[in-house]
Amino acid sequence: MIEATKLTEKSMEVFEYIKNAGGRVSLPEMVQALGRTDRSIGANLTDLKKKGFGEREKVEVEGEEKPVTYFALNADGMAWAPTEDAE
Repeated sequence: MIEATKLTEKSMEVFEYIKNAGGRVSLPEMVQALGRTDRSIGANLTDLKKKGFGEREKVEVEGEEKPVTYFALNADGMAWAPTEDAE
């Protein structure tokens, strides 16, 4: 279970995008949708992972030179909702 956790504005933006997209999203999709760099979003994914929201996974995708990074929220991440004092 994720205790009262404070997310930065950018981490919250990434978290909400992933959650609203069904809980599993590729890094390239987030870059395009949020208009930010992969490095910037990657830092937010690291923050979410450290706080217990989910995991990164690298997936081999046909036609791509390198594996594509996905982030998947776990059950606790999908159930988490910010509280007034955690925002």
